[in-house]
Amino acid sequence: LSVRNKKGKTVVSHQMDMIFTHFGVSGPAALRCSMFVHQTKKRDKVDEVTMALDVFPNSSIGQVEQDLQRLIRETPDKNVKNGWKDLMPERYLLFGLEQAGIDPDQTLKSLQPKDIKEFAQFAKAFTFTANGTLPLDKAFVTGGGVSTKEVNPKTMESKLQPGLYFCGELLDYNGYTGGYNITGAFVTGHTAGMHAAVD
Repeated sequence: LSVRNKKGKTVVSHQMDMIFTHFGVSGPAALRCSMFVHQTKKRDKVDEVTMALDVFPNSSIGQVEQDLQRLIRETPDKNVKNGWKDLMPERYLLFGLEQAGIDPDQTLKSLQPKDIKEFAQFAKAFTFTANGTLPLDKAFVTGGGVSTKEVNPKTMESKLQPGLYFCGELLDYNGYTGGYNITGAFVTGHTAGMHAAVD
């Protein structure tokens, strides 16, 4: 899954699980991309950011086309939805066939070279837009907060206001997905608590 800027350049890519939901995309790849969606919208001054999904990130488009042709040679009389069923989740496969203008019930041997090219293009670079991220109450990770430059990392005490300690997501740092943020909250909370108790 990739986030692209308004010039079409890739800002970030993450190769991991992703799901389509009733509200958009989710899963580890989407969570890792979410901060970049927000930053790209702000930086490019746009309402929507283009995202691209490549379900065969380790293969070139040419290799994907060759793999599709191999499956056609191996089982020419199967219909497309059954012959290509192991390529990707069924609903995404059917969506891709629709995008490429291919009837899922036609036989593999009836596919034209342009059909194979269209489907390979879909598999390598399906694009859609993201218009933002979910609100704070639904967030797995958050960004923003007190600058870490304003906090003593050994004690978590404010450099601007002695006796004031910060920890967790009050600080402007974020880890990939939720787990690292929880670790950061525990570590900074322990450090801040210990030093605040001594004061």
